[in-house]
Amino acid sequence: MDLSLRADGAFAIAFDALLLVVGLVLIVKGGDLFVDGSITIARCLKVPEIIIGATIVSVGTTLPELITSVTSVVKGVASGNAALAAGYDSIAVGNAVGSVMCNTGLILGTVLAVRPPKTDGGFAVKGMFLLCSLIVLCFFCATGGEIALWEGIVLLAFFVAFVGINLYEASCSRKTQSLRMTGIAADAPPSRLNTKQKAKTAFSFASGALGIALGAMLLVDNAQSICVGVGVPQQIVGITVVAIGTSLPELVTSLTALRKGTADIGLGNVIGADIINATLIIGLGACIAGDLGVDAVTGNVAVRVMLAICATLVIPSVFAKKTSRLQGAVMLALYLGFIVYNIAVLVL
Repeated sequence: MDLSLRADGAFAIAFDALLLVVGLVLIVKGGDLFVDGSITIARCLKVPEIIIGATIVSVGTTLPELITSVTSVVKGVASGNAALAAGYDSIAVGNAVGSVMCNTGLILGTVLAVRPPKTDGGFAVKGMFLLCSLIVLCFFCATGGEIALWEGIVLLAFFVAFVGINLYEASCSRKTQSLRMTGIAADAPPSRLNTKQKAKTAFSFASGALGIALGAMLLVDNAQSICVGVGVPQQIVGITVVAIGTSLPELVTSLTALRKGTADIGLGNVIGADIINATLIIGLGACIAGDLGVDAVTGNVAVRVMLAICATLVIPSVFAKKTSRLQGAVMLALYLGFIVYNIAVLVL
C-alpha cells in the first residue's frame, strides 16, 4: 500500500512537471505570436515606429515573465489564504528577480565569456538606469519583508521613465536616419493587408494571447503543485525553474546574436528586459496585491547578488567603454554560486 502511494505521488509529480513544461512552451510561443500580431496591427493603424519599438518590442521578450508573475499574484489574492498567497508571491517575485539574474549572470555572462560585445553611449545610460532601479528595488525588499503599494507605484514610475528614454532615443535615431535618407519618406504608409493576411494577423494575435494566458496558468499551478508534492519552497522553483523558463526568449535572442557576430544586440535586449523585470513586473504585482510578500532569502540575499551581477556588467563597461571575458566569468560565477547556495540553504 505504501509503495502504491509512493508510485502515485511520483506519477503525479512527473505529470505536473510535464504540464509545467507545456506551460513554458505555450508562453514562449504565444509571446512570439502575440508580439508579431501586435506589431502588424499597430502598423496598419499607422502607429509610429518609435512607439512600437519602445513599447511592444521592448516589452515583448518579457511577456512570459510579466504574465507568469501577474497570474501568480492574482491567484494568491483570489485564494484568500495568507499561506497560499505567500507561496504565490514567492513565485512571482522569484520569477522577476531570478529572470534578472538569469538574463545577466547566466545568459550575458556566457556571451561575455565567449565573445565580449562592444558598448555605446546608449548602454551607459540604460546600464546606469538599471543600477538605479535595482538599488531602489533592493531597498524596498530589505525593509519590512514586502513591497508596499506605494513602492510598487514608484517602480512603475521607473518603467514609465524607461519607456520615455526609449522614445527619445528612437526619435533621435529616426531623425538621424531621415537626414541620411534624402528623398526617401521616413514614415512610408503601411501597405494594406489582404483578406488572407488579415486572417493570419488576427489568428496570430488571438492564439498568442490565448497561449500566454493558458501557459501562465499551467506554469503557476503546476509549479505550486510540485513544490507541495516534493516539499520544496516555492522560492526555489520561482527563482530557478520558472525564471530560467520564462527567460528563454532572451536566451534565444542572445545566442542568435552571438552566432551571427552581433552580440551587442543581445546586450541591449537583456538590459532592457532586466529593467522591465525590476520595474514593471514587480511594480505591477505590488499594485495588484497591495502588499507583495518577499521571502527572506530573496529579500536578504538574492536581490543583493542580482545587484552585484548587474554592477559587474555595467560599472566596468561604462568606464572602459567595452566588456571583457573576466566580467563574464565573474557574472557567471556569481549566478551559479547563488543557485548552489539557495538550494543548500533551503533544501539540504
